[in-house]
Amino acid sequence: MAAKNHGLSPDLLIHPGETINDLLEERSITQKELSQRVGVSEAFLSDVIHGKKDISKGLAMGLEYAFGIPSSFWLNLQANYDAELLNLQEQDSVREEEISVLKSIHEIVDYLKKRSLLSGKLTKEQMVIELRKIFHISSLTRLSLLAPSGAFRISENAKINPDVLGAWLCLCKAQRSEKQIEYYFEKDRVDELVYEIKKIMMMEESDFQESLSELLAQYGIDFSIVHNFKGAPVHGYIVRTDDDVYQMVLTLRGAFADKFWFSLFHELGHIVNGDITKTGSFIDAQYAKDKKRESAADYFASNSLLEHTSYEHFLERGSFTYTSIQKYAKTQNVPSYVVIGRLQHDGIIPWDRYQKYKLRYKWAKI
Repeated sequence: MAAKNHGLSPDLLIHPGETINDLLEERSITQKELSQRVGVSEAFLSDVIHGKKDISKGLAMGLEYAFGIPSSFWLNLQANYDAELLNLQEQDSVREEEISVLKSIHEIVDYLKKRSLLSGKLTKEQMVIELRKIFHISSLTRLSLLAPSGAFRISENAKINPDVLGAWLCLCKAQRSEKQIEYYFEKDRVDELVYEIKKIMMMEESDFQESLSELLAQYGIDFSIVHNFKGAPVHGYIVRTDDDVYQMVLTLRGAFADKFWFSLFHELGHIVNGDITKTGSFIDAQYAKDKKRESAADYFASNSLLEHTSYEHFLERGSFTYTSIQKYAKTQNVPSYVVIGRLQHDGIIPWDRYQKYKLRYKWAKI
């Protein structure tokens, strides 16, 4: 069902033909005489004057000679009319089903308004049209169809809203960096990359995003962080673009730094392990249930953060005081909160122990 349009009616738009008619009356010229001057049939000219036909390039040139008004004026009149008419037709194309999607993705709509990417002074029909442009989709009802095609790790206990997840994936694609990535990912440089990432982890400044983005760009990865929303329980997204660059997007779900860095290395593990092989394709959503692939990516992340053998020796020593944790973390070139998070995850220490030492990230401008 089409939504009711409260905007301007097509009947109130001024067709360029009305301007021709005004000039005929002003200069006391008949339609027949003008048709002879411009070289078109009287019937054709009558249709233009009554808004049934458009001003062509040939007629515009003829009107320039007949009235002494540049052809560009007439062509601009026609173009402006066409644009206004298209805008009305576009609003008329908005259906109630799309209006209902606005409610489903209200959190994303509010986020876009806060970032001034979407005006707050729009009718629902206008808002739908602007969101179509932002998401690069012909209808908001198609957002839910995009949800299964993403490359993401999903929280098993979280509820999924297909509209929100589809919109989130569209935001990820739109986040693609404008800067040219001049390098390609090389697997034999992974150890070097891990070392450089750990240097950023150790930075005292909390806003690491720009540094991390610049670093990963040097290794063929276009990295960004996209806001997370209820209904899209996604940690990370990866796609291999048509220019052979990997786009990696993470969220700050949960905000704890140890989880963020683990997610980063997990997604890097998917790249290293060759899980993304086809240009333009996503890791299938079912990979979240593929224990073999997920375990392999988890192992890469765990071992990259804390070398496996050294971690086993650390556990064998059995001393988990904060001082011991600090010393071990230093040998791995990671912040102490990484070791604390790992010990909590493995059930070695309670979840509430050393929580005051765990870092939480706050949103920068994303």
